[in-house]
Amino acid sequence: MANVPWPRAAVVQALRERLLVDGAVTEGFTGLDVRPALAGGPPHPDSTREHEHVVVLLRWRQDPHLYAIAVPLMPGPAGPPPPGVHPASSVHSLQSWAEEVVISLAEDLDTGLVHLARRTQVGDATFLSSPGAAEAAPPEGYYLSPVYLGSGGGDGAHLADVGLDVSTARRLLTGGHLLTWLHAYVNNARGEPYVGHAVVARPPTDGRGRSSGAARLESIEVVPGTPGTVAAALAYHAVREAVEAGAQSVSSALDDPVARTALEEVGFRRGNSGAEVSVTWREARRPDVHRG
Repeated sequence: MANVPWPRAAVVQALRERLLVDGAVTEGFTGLDVRPALAGGPPHPDSTREHEHVVVLLRWRQDPHLYAIAVPLMPGPAGPPPPGVHPASSVHSLQSWAEEVVISLAEDLDTGLVHLARRTQVGDATFLSSPGAAEAAPPEGYYLSPVYLGSGGGDGAHLADVGLDVSTARRLLTGGHLLTWLHAYVNNARGEPYVGHAVVARPPTDGRGRSSGAARLESIEVVPGTPGTVAAALAYHAVREAVEAGAQSVSSALDDPVARTALEEVGFRRGNSGAEVSVTWREARRPDVHRG
């Protein structure tokens, strides 16, 4: 193992001891295993060739998918630091290197790695690797985020004020069936005006209270004149929020022109019944935020 000062087995063990405990990295991270490698080698297109890797297997929030991240190994003193380790960092032991890995993983996950990453399927695991800036960008001039509904939060009046229909979201919220409510707004110092929203209902539950079936995308709506990229981004991020909350898939019966175009771009497909379209996270496509 060229330029790496510790045996690979020791590296794997050190990371297992640090990552496979509750709260090891950040809220929502559950470490499952650290492996020397997976069959076929880790696809990690944004890493440099001089770094070998070990593989961290994880779950994210309530997301049912198995994810994997390739972690570059620390080289010897003559080599450059791997991605995620600052050149001035004083990594002097295997334990201090493991702490650097934790810091790097926390930063990546807290800034949206799971939903922004390039995804490559290897066996049962979906490898995550950092996207380029263009892939990570929201629609130019706009921003998306969840509607704040906690203590002191509102009921979407700010969206109703610009002519958007919030009745479905309010009904789901009152009944305890709202999974996520996203809004889109102009990306400026004021964070307004608001220009659109998307509403997702929780999947139905079985007799034991466990989710069964698909979450439902009940609404995608934008203010007239808003670029189609915003509606498509709302659809994509609504799917991401639903999956991270535990949904296996997302379905929708929306058929108005704005929603239909957005759903098609994200990868929703019509099933055998013909009444609804649906998509899983593996099938979901990140929309082109640069189109008109």
